[in-house]
Amino acid sequence: MKRLVMAALFGIALALFALPIPSLQADDLASGARIHQKFKLLPGKVTDRYVVYVPFEVTRPGRVRVYHEITGADIRVDQSAELPNYVLADARIFEKIDDAAWVRMCKSIVNHVPTLKLEAEVMKEIVQEVKDLLGKEDKPKWYHGGRKLLDKSDPLVLDVDDRDLRTTKGRYVVVLRNPTKGEYHGNILISFPGEVWAVDPDLEAAYERKPDLAVQDITLDPDNRVVVTLVNEGPGWLHEVRYNRTGERVIRLEVEVNGKKAVAVPLAEADPKYALKHKGNPVAYRTEIRLSEPARVMAVIDADDVVAEPDEKNNKKRESLTPREASAASAEPGKRVKRGSEGAAGDGTGTVQAGGGMPDLAVADISLDNRRRVAVRVENRGAGIAPELYRANPPVQVRLLMNGRSWAYVPLAALDPAGALRQAGGSAVWTGDQALREAADITVVLDEGNRLPESNEENNTLTKRLSP
Repeated sequence: MKRLVMAALFGIALALFALPIPSLQADDLASGARIHQKFKLLPGKVTDRYVVYVPFEVTRPGRVRVYHEITGADIRVDQSAELPNYVLADARIFEKIDDAAWVRMCKSIVNHVPTLKLEAEVMKEIVQEVKDLLGKEDKPKWYHGGRKLLDKSDPLVLDVDDRDLRTTKGRYVVVLRNPTKGEYHGNILISFPGEVWAVDPDLEAAYERKPDLAVQDITLDPDNRVVVTLVNEGPGWLHEVRYNRTGERVIRLEVEVNGKKAVAVPLAEADPKYALKHKGNPVAYRTEIRLSEPARVMAVIDADDVVAEPDEKNNKKRESLTPREASAASAEPGKRVKRGSEGAAGDGTGTVQAGGGMPDLAVADISLDNRRRVAVRVENRGAGIAPELYRANPPVQVRLLMNGRSWAYVPLAALDPAGALRQAGGSAVWTGDQALREAADITVVLDEGNRLPESNEENNTLTKRLSP
């Protein structure tokens, strides 16, 4: 009977107080970072709570908001028992955690791992510190408020200033706790001044106001170079934190000429001034593709479906383009070229390279270093390349994929800052900053857009399965 009464009370609370998070897409949440994840609090007990940690890093002064909603529950609680709740704490709760452990924590959440398992000694310390905190008069300095999960979901708000950033290093964590025998499912949304967008795709799809990226037009400029015009047609903002160049969820623009991929660039390169952040501000991206004869050109924005949009059909557009006059600068349609006045010696097509034959960049190896980070070795097995290529815009770059999904884009200048590949026989090694946590297929694609003519194009791609 008691359980039925509690279940009824929970139903009333859920109906009256649980404001759906998707309705909270106001402009005041649009300019910062966001974590919006599902959580599951499995049964625990007063002496051994089930705990979920959601760490995040504030990078500048501003306001932190924490929202929650309960989407399902199996209530099993005594009248005197503590109810499930969460608290907001800063880095001072982590007295025994080092910088490397904090980075691992944050990356785990960013990669959509909802429940984080900390080292045993760290978890023991935090559980002990947070125990019975909501009932105490005197709160520790690292405590910044809490909520019972069945209460009305007004946001928990914290204003962080420069002094706070110095004290906490910008490190904060939401700690969700279940001391009952019941099970609770819900969503947690944290909006904060930072550089992270970690939103569950299902939750993002439910947002009422979403961006709508579209290819508005494909044209040729006076030099017969392909120009792609993009626009945000949706009511929602495209947040600046989504203009990332690395990671598993990079928004990309791809251009094909006669069915062959010629361009693949991150949105940050196609729209460096964030014109697509708001609705109705078109941006024209001038590629280095010069046509010398009629060709069929296709452009696709958000080729990997990273962004939840109300209309996915307008992400792609095809046009048949005819150059104004035949160009002597390219021997075939879709060849990526550079004006002779902008470069040094060329091969007759205008593409920058050194004299004495053609270069041959090859992906020689993919491995893990002693910290389990992915390392890529690239060799130049042909003639040297000109230094201007390191400053080309758009750049020659390496694309990395993990289990078939885009993971990082590395420009040539970042891959080889010392310029070793400018010489025949030179080699360079690029190492990522993220440790591999489980076995994965890593693919490396060099010069995907064929910007650099080479004597051998067959050795530009390599896939290896790596195990930590």
